[in-house]
Amino acid sequence: MGSRVKKILIADDDTAIADLLTQALAEEGYETFKESQSLRVYDAVREHQPDLILLDLMMPYLDGRDELELLRLSSDTGRIPVIIVTARTEAKQEEEEYKKLGVVTIVTKPFDLNQLVRLVKRTLGA
Repeated sequence: MGSRVKKILIADDDTAIADLLTQALAEEGYETFKESQSLRVYDAVREHQPDLILLDLMMPYLDGRDELELLRLSSDTGRIPVIIVTARTEAKQEEEEYKKLGVVTIVTKPFDLNQLVRLVKRTLGA
């Protein structure tokens, strides 16, 4: 009996980073979805029902914190683990506050791709 492929939503307006993450995670056997428009992230989560969200904080219109608060309002999106991937270095100082919103951890850009992939595997129990 095979296990289901884990799905990851990459919400980042930087297409180069989203493409890099997509390729690296696909090589590890994950199914990935990209969303670069912050106003579409919530709908993408509802549509794809990912097992994990990689979320950029600095996106046009809605920032990552707004996205998190929106996701946490609904029981079907509220329990999905989130790893924040951001260039906002000061976000690390706010990590405890973000953890209260269900964030696993905060990874700052530029990041070590191998470390991030290991973090994803640990988070998903793989």
